[in-house]
Amino acid sequence: MQELHETAGPRTVAVVGAGPSGLTVARELERAGHRATVLEAQDAVAGKCRSVHVDGHAYDLGGHICTNRYERTAHLLTELDVETERTSRYRVIDATGRAVRQSMAFLRDGALQRYRALREREFPRIAEPGLAHSARALAAPVAEWLAEHGLRSMAESFGTGYTAAGYGHLDDDLPALYFVKYAEMTGLLDPAPELLSHPGDFTVVGGFASLWRRVAEELKDVRCGVRVTSVERHPGGVRVHTDAGPVEADDVVLAVTPDRLLRVLDATDEERDLGARIRTNAYHTTLATASGLPEDAFYFLAGHTASRATTGHCVSYHHRYPDSDVRTFYSYGRPEDVTALLREDVTALGGRLEAVHRQRAWAFMPHFGSDDLKDGALDRLDALQGRNRTYYVGGLPAFELVECTVAHAQDLARRHFPPVQDTLTRPPGRPGSSRGRVCPRGLSDTP
Repeated sequence: MQELHETAGPRTVAVVGAGPSGLTVARELERAGHRATVLEAQDAVAGKCRSVHVDGHAYDLGGHICTNRYERTAHLLTELDVETERTSRYRVIDATGRAVRQSMAFLRDGALQRYRALREREFPRIAEPGLAHSARALAAPVAEWLAEHGLRSMAESFGTGYTAAGYGHLDDDLPALYFVKYAEMTGLLDPAPELLSHPGDFTVVGGFASLWRRVAEELKDVRCGVRVTSVERHPGGVRVHTDAGPVEADDVVLAVTPDRLLRVLDATDEERDLGARIRTNAYHTTLATASGLPEDAFYFLAGHTASRATTGHCVSYHHRYPDSDVRTFYSYGRPEDVTALLREDVTALGGRLEAVHRQRAWAFMPHFGSDDLKDGALDRLDALQGRNRTYYVGGLPAFELVECTVAHAQDLARRHFPPVQDTLTRPPGRPGSSRGRVCPRGLSDTP
């Protein structure tokens, strides 16, 4: 077995990926006295929290809803003095726009008490950062697990939002682990105080990407538009080859899923085997002008979230600004199906699709299937942390929610990269040296 490479001295670390997890781990490293070089293939930071601007308004293409469980994110927002606002209200409608009553029976029929007892007995660490600690207990397919434990009302209460957010349909082969983690992060299962003076969910004024640009500005070396061509790991360090030249480091942090790097990584058999088992959801965001639709809310389409048979149809849309007809629409499936069916869906809702401004396809929610979880896939991934000078952060080990990836990245950096002695008395905040290099076009992204 290879030895871990962790010392108390300063380390140089190459971080591949400038989404929330990559930027968070780089920030933790620099605050501890280490040196991080962040490499991002896209032309701007933020990853799945990318924002764009249309007619003077910011629209988030990916993650942007924070609940009262987002304590780490709230702390980051406060430290960086980033302004927040309450999110739009939520509404559930059918495919014709009629209101659907959202069942919250789970919170009232005794199932919540049964769930809490089950949690205490079988997966008490589910609220902690990471997933491996609870994976085997929640490996069964979600529909099977809910039926076994008499928790079908949990699906009625949380299933629509879960599917609308991109985590898959409950009649698909999805392990219960991910559904339970999502439910925990809604903040509805246990009382919790409000965050940042918001009584409910909140988001970032001007787009969620503005938070991650602020993080990037604080870092010393963030390079966008850089493509990694190969990664060579050896006992003395790591060499990351890019189309802009090599980067030498002591260690490498992969803030993208391992399967995306297998062709350029000098992967071990274990890394290749785990990479081949990773699954993702084909999830799409379409930013479009559409008039005549229900307004001023985040709408979940119940008929399109109930079964995978409706894949391709719009599962939700967000009307964020009352003075604009621009909306963000979310769908699963192949790009050609999403494009063809969106106009049909908008028409059925009583509206008119007038212009599409931007479409973004995501390989969303990297995860393992039930059999792989039962066989310990997440335990195996956890065992690789630090081996071969390599660390893994992001949605695969943490779950595809910003708070989950931020908390996991912070904890990994603090656990494996102890502070350098002369940083122990350094006040928190900006690093001692010059500001980071902002990625090209990082402050403006218009369709």
